[in-house]
Amino acid sequence: MVKIKDKLPKYKDMSLNIFTLSFKSDLEKNFIHDHYKKSIYQVRISFFLAVLLYGFFGLLDMHLATELRNLMWLIRFSVIVPIGFLVLITSYATDFDKYRDLTMSFTMILFGVGILLMTIIAPKPVDFAYYAILMVTFVFVYTFIGIRFIWATLTGIFILLCYEITAFFILETPMAIIGRNNFIFLSTNVVGMFAAYSIEFYSRRDFFITKILESNQDEMFKLNEKLEDRISEQTAELVKTNKGLIKEIKIREKVEKELLSANVKLNKLLNDTVTGLVSAIEYRDPYTAGHQRRVTQLAVAIAGDMELSEEKLNCVRIAAMIHDIGKINIPVEILSKPGNINQYELELMQNHPQAGYDILKEIDFPWPVAKAVHQHHERLDGSGYPNGLKGDDILLEARVIYVADVVEAMSSHRPYRPAMGIKRALEELENNKGKLYDENIVKVCLKLFKEDNFEFEKKLNN
Repeated sequence: MVKIKDKLPKYKDMSLNIFTLSFKSDLEKNFIHDHYKKSIYQVRISFFLAVLLYGFFGLLDMHLATELRNLMWLIRFSVIVPIGFLVLITSYATDFDKYRDLTMSFTMILFGVGILLMTIIAPKPVDFAYYAILMVTFVFVYTFIGIRFIWATLTGIFILLCYEITAFFILETPMAIIGRNNFIFLSTNVVGMFAAYSIEFYSRRDFFITKILESNQDEMFKLNEKLEDRISEQTAELVKTNKGLIKEIKIREKVEKELLSANVKLNKLLNDTVTGLVSAIEYRDPYTAGHQRRVTQLAVAIAGDMELSEEKLNCVRIAAMIHDIGKINIPVEILSKPGNINQYELELMQNHPQAGYDILKEIDFPWPVAKAVHQHHERLDGSGYPNGLKGDDILLEARVIYVADVVEAMSSHRPYRPAMGIKRALEELENNKGKLYDENIVKVCLKLFKEDNFEFEKKLNN
């Protein structure tokens, strides 16, 4: 059984080619298919915006190059934009995943060449505006379009070579201007390559960790089956031999020891799995690193003060540690985006409880962990998500985690706002207890901070 260690897997652990970012095993084909299914919707939206912006920039032609606008519009609207929409329509074909990188790269090269043609046509100094549009093309190649790092790099280099040929041999641009432009274009490409490399690397690492978790889950099922077979064999042996009460007791003690040993192994596997999940989520979102651990600290303290049963306390602890596991499905650029997020990004963020439930529901936890993760953003008045549950329809463990989550989130820094502080978080609980938050849980939480001097630890042990 492959174990997830405290440190996330590196290139060697994943058998990953450091230059092409390809798995050296059979995982490569599975990753390409999985990545395509998860990203194609976002890629289509991004590509649609790229085509839309390409057409929208036609307004520049009208204002910057009035006499030549018809020729530029011929390039823009008769060739480039129709081909872009044709590729967008083709993306709905069943076997498009086999040709996505090649098709997208070719189209983005076509976009870049089209801009260079308009640069040749445009009079000076109007052509500088089209150089700026060329930089936007580089940005789309390396980030939004979502093609693999190696394809994005080759595409950016090819467009850059086309610029060099245009500048030297067609426009006869002075060396000083070429040098300045090269500095800007090369810098844009280097930053873009780093971004594309990072995006693909983290996607592959998340995929690799998921496969390990799936493998461990299969091993857990097999271990349970072997354990059941062993118990059946021991029971049959007891019935068959029937050599006296003393011997029967000894055999039963042996079986109990095996059961205890198996449970210890299962608990260790469970802790290893949960620890790996926590590390995976925290490494993807540096702004909320330690968030789940601090939520766990407060949630367990609340559950302990409420004198919940050992089963509920264990459920709170495990569910709190991985309550944001669903954020694995959210692109890193959205998780760490500064400022406000748009409606599409908000919907992706609010889908993380459902995504977390989908990941955890097949794992045979001894407690309702998946259900608690699914409901940790539900509110008493039904204004929460994803299912708008009310009152006692919400699991008690989920209500505890939600209060702890609100306090920690408000008191911590986020990319889109500074920390509000503990005082503001406790005021939020006081103002909305009985409406959004369970009144008894809020009462215990306020007591912990105001009377028991509870404080978040900077770093928690696993």
